[in-house]
Amino acid sequence: MAHYAYVVEGLVERVYVLANPVITDAEGVEHEALGQEFLANLHGLVAENFIQCSYNANFRGIYPGVGYGYDPVADVFTAPEVPDEAL
Repeated sequence: MAHYAYVVEGLVERVYVLANPVITDAEGVEHEALGQEFLANLHGLVAENFIQCSYNANFRGIYPGVGYGYDPVADVFTAPEVPDEAL
């Protein structure tokens, strides 16, 4: 399964799961852009805001959830900060 986070202004708003064939071309190679295009067309959202992520954290740091951050310079997802009073 392929996973994509929808990121707006550096924050994850939602995470989507796609079947691998959606992101695989005719030669059997996976492309992030195919998933971005599919999700943008399906939901009427901005394709570039869909960032592929890894459930097993094999790339882009950690697996994100709603409220997590995304750093485009480092190309990683980040956990939300916990306020001191919550500790």
